[in-house]
Formats: sequence, C-alpha cells, structure tokens
Amino acid sequence: MNKTEINWTDLSWNPLSGCSKISPGCDYCYAHTIAENKAGTRAFPNGFGLTFRPHKLVEPLKVKIPTLIFANSMSDFFHPGVPDEYRDRIFDAIRAAPQHRYQVLTKRPALAAKYFATRDIPDCVWMGVTIENRAMLAERLLILQDLPAKTRFLSIEPILEDLGQIDLAGIDWVIVGGESGHHLMDPDVRSRRGLADRVNGKWEARTDRMDWVRSIRDQCLKANVAFWFKQWGGAVGPLAGRSLDGTTWDGLPTHALPGMVYQHRHLLPLD
Repeated sequence: MNKTEINWTDLSWNPLSGCSKISPGCDYCYAHTIAENKAGTRAFPNGFGLTFRPHKLVEPLKVKIPTLIFANSMSDFFHPGVPDEYRDRIFDAIRAAPQHRYQVLTKRPALAAKYFATRDIPDCVWMGVTIENRAMLAERLLILQDLPAKTRFLSIEPILEDLGQIDLAGIDWVIVGGESGHHLMDPDVRSRRGLADRVNGKWEARTDRMDWVRSIRDQCLKANVAFWFKQWGGAVGPLAGRSLDGTTWDGLPTHALPGMVYQHRHLLPLD
C-alpha cells in the first residue's frame, strides 16, 4: 500500500500496473508518465507495460484501520491483457479484508460487465468509470448503471468539455477534477484541456469553464448524489485550488460507510 496525494482516498493499492491508452482522457496519463520515467527500475521493470504484482495481494490484510483504498491507481483491472484468473485472486484478496472500501475505477466497463456476469461484486467494492467528455459519458455510463454493484461512482477527470445533463440514476458519488501536469505549461494544450489557466505566473480557475463544474454539482445536489470536487488543476496538482463558489466540496456516499465516519483521511468507527 502507498500513501497518495489523491484527496478522495486514503491509500493506493496496485496488485498490477501498466495499461494502454484508449480515449482522450488518457492522452497525458499521470500513471504512464510515472512508470515510463522509472522504466527498468525494481518498481517498474517494464515501464508502463502490463506487470503483475502477486506479492501485493496480501497488503489489504496488513492495514488494520478501515480505510478507503483506490485499487489500481497505476492500471485498469479490466485491461484486456489481465486474465480473469488473476482478477479472481485480486477479488479474493478484497473479500479477505472487507472492512475497507475499495474504489475500483475503469475505462473499460464492458469488460467489467463481462467479468461480473458470472461473479458477484463484493459489497465493499465501489465500482466507477472515468468520463472525460460527452462521447465517453454515452459509452460508459449505461454499462456502469447495469453493473450489480452496491455503490457506483463517476470520476469525471479530466473534464474536457461541458457534459450537459447526466442521468444519475443508480449513481452514488461523483468526482470532478481539472487536468494537471506539466503539459499544461503549453498554452495550446491548456486552452484545449485545462480548467485552470496561467495568469501572471500563477494558476487560476478559468471563469469561462466554471459552469462545467457547477452544472454537475447542481445535478448531484438535486439527485442527492455525493459530490467531490478534486481540483481546478495546474502544472502540479491543485495549484489553482479546489474551492467552488467559496466552498470545498468533499461529499462521500455515506450510506456506503455503515457505522463509519470519514475523518482525517481514514474511516473510523462511530462512537
């Protein structure tokens, strides 16, 4: 397990790493950059090539405090190169430590649906899909809504355009975030993809794109769906901040945390 700067989770867990790019949200993948920069090292011997890490399957058992765990921040469980037998081992490890909540995020919900057609989704697993534009919203949302998961979520990061109306039926949690990374130092890339702009050497939220986020927040509030705004973005992390209309939005699907409270980046038992 690793501590992470991702503010909507506690720890990242990577029983496999490596992936391949399939949609516009992948163009400047942070995981690809990290892995390729460390290619040939013990951590990433194959760079961003698919790599199995069975020694990590025991790690959830070693975490004693109930924790939010982003399962596979450096890959996709449902990459076509991952055999179902190895996925079975991962989910067996999850079932062995059900006190945690595992946030499983994929860009390949069709393969997830095929896998779960003959398997149950553990109640401690939150199933999510990444959505970056209207095309991916249309392609991925309906499949997620049909998955037999107790908790479903959307990660709308990087948000690349106004998504319009979103059918939030069966969705419990929505994360929204602007893109970050040094590629945003390029004004052309920033103008096409950024929620933040660089003004007089400082990163600021773009006022002309704030409504993209407001629209999703308002739809979540109306539908009683938890809303988390991660960041406006910038060259490194949330340099432009994460306040929206003077508020920090840290919504979590509390119904999926029975008898628990989220505090100081941990799930703790209620007194």
